[in-house]
Amino acid sequence: MENTERLQNYEFENYTIITNFETYNDAVDYASEKGGELVEVGFTNGHDNPEPNASGHLVELKKTFRVGLDPEYQVLYSDDAKFQEMAEVILENMKEKENDIAPEDWISDQNIAQGDRIIIIKNGDVNTVTTRERIKYLMRGNLYELAVRIENNDIKEA
Repeated sequence: MENTERLQNYEFENYTIITNFETYNDAVDYASEKGGELVEVGFTNGHDNPEPNASGHLVELKKTFRVGLDPEYQVLYSDDAKFQEMAEVILENMKEKENDIAPEDWISDQNIAQGDRIIIIKNGDVNTVTTRERIKYLMRGNLYELAVRIENNDIKEA
């Protein structure tokens, strides 16, 4: 794995949990390189530290994260087909409000779907565009993440 700057470490007494992988393969590669174990964790009930939790079925889905919100919310992930369509509608609405519809801006704005962005829909309308990290605090949602668990005596320098 090339870019480890985005990773977050959570130190526990006997092990460390590493989260915030960009892709499923990044997590698999990191676990292999560091002699770690691929695990699923959850940030639930307002907790800031990850706890073992496989409710997101991330290994099975080969996804790095999933969000758990109340049933009235629909979550669109950046890899969902409908996400890009919704992102374009949001951009169009923003451009109209700003009275700025220059073609060169559209080209630079096409990357709204990068990384961890998600769109939250409630009652058919966009509620918010946010990231996985912010979902824990803004909507008191549950965040399920793919992680690597490394026994503290096994941690090797990156």
